[in-house]
Amino acid sequence: MNTKFLLSICFSLGILMLKAQDLGHIATQKPFTINGTLGVGMGTYSVNGIPARQKDFTYILNGAPTLSIYGIAFPFSVVLSDQQKSYTQPFNQYGISPTYKWLTLHAGWRSLEFSPFSLAGHNFLGGGIELNPGKLRFGFVYGRFNKAIEEDLGQPLSLAQQPAYKRTGYSAKVGIGTEKNHFDVIYLKAKDDSTSLSKRPSSLSVTPAENTVLAISSKFTFLKHFVVDVDASGSLYTRNIADTIKNTDLGKYDFVKKLFTLNSSSRISTAAQGSLSYNALSYSIKAKYRRIDPDYNSMGAYYFETDVENYTLETAIRLFKNQLQLGGSFGLQYDDILRDKEVRSKRKIGSTNISFNKLNYGIDLRYTNYGITQDRGLNPVIDQFRVARTNHNLSSLFRYSIISENINQGFVLVGNLQSLVDLNEFTKPNSQSNSKTVNLSYQIGFLKKLLNLNANFNYTTAQTAIGKTIFYGPTVGAGQSFFKGSLNLGASLSYQLQENNQVDAGSILNGNLNAAYRLGKRNAINLSLNYLNSNSKDSSLPTFNELRTNFGLVHSF
Repeated sequence: MNTKFLLSICFSLGILMLKAQDLGHIATQKPFTINGTLGVGMGTYSVNGIPARQKDFTYILNGAPTLSIYGIAFPFSVVLSDQQKSYTQPFNQYGISPTYKWLTLHAGWRSLEFSPFSLAGHNFLGGGIELNPGKLRFGFVYGRFNKAIEEDLGQPLSLAQQPAYKRTGYSAKVGIGTEKNHFDVIYLKAKDDSTSLSKRPSSLSVTPAENTVLAISSKFTFLKHFVVDVDASGSLYTRNIADTIKNTDLGKYDFVKKLFTLNSSSRISTAAQGSLSYNALSYSIKAKYRRIDPDYNSMGAYYFETDVENYTLETAIRLFKNQLQLGGSFGLQYDDILRDKEVRSKRKIGSTNISFNKLNYGIDLRYTNYGITQDRGLNPVIDQFRVARTNHNLSSLFRYSIISENINQGFVLVGNLQSLVDLNEFTKPNSQSNSKTVNLSYQIGFLKKLLNLNANFNYTTAQTAIGKTIFYGPTVGAGQSFFKGSLNLGASLSYQLQENNQVDAGSILNGNLNAAYRLGKRNAINLSLNYLNSNSKDSSLPTFNELRTNFGLVHSF
């Protein structure tokens, strides 16, 4: 077996969300520090009965140093492994957002949100500024939202990456107020560079696009208890800027042609949401509305559920010093909001929850009901194909603890019932399903002996049109600490049985052993062993044994 090496040096993804550094305290920070961890690991693998799912021997060297310059952290990640990997997108992503009083600067890879329907969390490489002196709210960002990705026809379809044009854009926000009371206007403009690819992609769906978004975002608190949130947006999206066919009719938005160059791929769509809530000390109530046009898009966001209109009412009650909490919601959702589909779907979503918790015991119950039906659209609905279904889900959790000076004990019972009911007699025999799950667990801890023991039993059954499957079995485990916590040992063993249509389908035995030992304050050793035995009595599934071992050494600095 040939051993292949890959040295991957990358800034950790966590730096993408690096919190803003407050430069107001820079004088108290050390000018330069470095800390982190270095580790080495190796593992073995053996299998009998199936083809090997990994190499017989593996190793990995890794490091996570963090460099700090005047309190600004730059975490890195270094990995050297025999596992070959490939990266088709840049993984050297880093960014910083230093803050001084009411001024914040953004540089590098950033992810910001100005409003839910405009700039809403899309990752970009660039820079920006936010100013919040007093009640002024100003923000501006500019950068690259997508890198150019050439099409590689030599790659298998499963590995090939979707080609893309280079996309740059900017967004500006101007508003007044505070976080509790404000009104913002947001503008976003982004465009693909049609010359950024050496050749035109073979897929007709990959075309250079352009987008302009104008949005408002506001929040107002009045009479102490009432809160109003409103977000609305209009998006002009041209899917192919190379299209030479002019758009001659935009309906009520025809005036836009005087402001922008449009073609037959241009589309104007809107999105809006709003809520009115009343928040008291012991209860709250909120009414929400949300409407998004079909195919609504913003180049400042990744995904929207479109062609939907939602009405939702939510309530919550808190009693007995918040020990008892009651809540519920009910909502209606429609699609085909432009009334141009053959059928229109209507969904009903309801939920209720009850929670009572004290120090030694607690109960949590939750029920949800999700239903969907279809009504006539442009054409009548044929009963034989009409969708009319309801999904019921009931979940529960009961806990009880016995706490003493030397021994802590805990019992937890978790249950779940889920049922899909088809109201259409024609499709009912092939679509109905239900499942049940029960898990009972017990844990006891001997505080002075640093010993923990646990056991649980799980039972799951699932029934569909093709039959009934049952999984059940126990799991036991133990953990022990020695030398004031320097040495930790643990073990667990689970045994799961399976039945298919009342026929024994076999069993799975899974055992784990692990140990961790701390060598001083900066070094630690860990060792683990895992054994898996699958004893299948189903001719379509194999019987096999697997054994894995892993050893690791970690140094902190």
